[in-house]
Amino acid sequence: MADDDAGGGLRERKRLAAMLRIQAVALDMFEERGFEDVTVEEIADASDVSPSSVYRYFGTKEEIVLWDEYDVEMDAWLLEAVQAEVPLDGMRALILTALNAVTADDFVTIKRRLALTLTTPALEQAATARTYQMAETVGRVLADRLARPEVDLEVQVFSHAFTGGLLGMFHHWYGTGFAAPLRDVVEQLFRIFEEGLDIVTASDPTGVGVPASARD
Repeated sequence: MADDDAGGGLRERKRLAAMLRIQAVALDMFEERGFEDVTVEEIADASDVSPSSVYRYFGTKEEIVLWDEYDVEMDAWLLEAVQAEVPLDGMRALILTALNAVTADDFVTIKRRLALTLTTPALEQAATARTYQMAETVGRVLADRLARPEVDLEVQVFSHAFTGGLLGMFHHWYGTGFAAPLRDVVEQLFRIFEEGLDIVTASDPTGVGVPASARD
């Protein structure tokens, strides 16, 4: 059994290394020539793998950009996060803890992926679909935690507001030229959630603004 586990771990490490290598090669090609003008076959050739291997690893061309090595852990992390007394606090802790593990090189890759995604219609559409899928996952684990049906209104509003907020946060971060550290932007996002999504009516240099409830 131990040998089987070790073998499985080795296979997984090799698979992860191959996916990271293919993604790095593809990002270079997409940035140089444009997403639409690069084929999976060309990516495979430049990565010294077969096109079928690329599809087996990623499923679609869009996923080569959108894929993150921590995707497979997300369900378990979300399940743990919603166990917090206040689920929003658990989500905040989850994201901030994950950011602690992100290296400087990782942030460079994240910015490259995000820039490609938000300037390429096919990628932005795929990212939006991914966001919806994440909302459904959040809704499922939250419904289990609260012993409510998945279609419960509060469950649905929370899960879609949360994931939509993340998408909006990344649009903001890219649109401002990545001016602020992502951790600071995440903290701003959760302050907005904590204010009850009270619309801001006056901006300030921090980008946080003044809540409508604070108006004279």
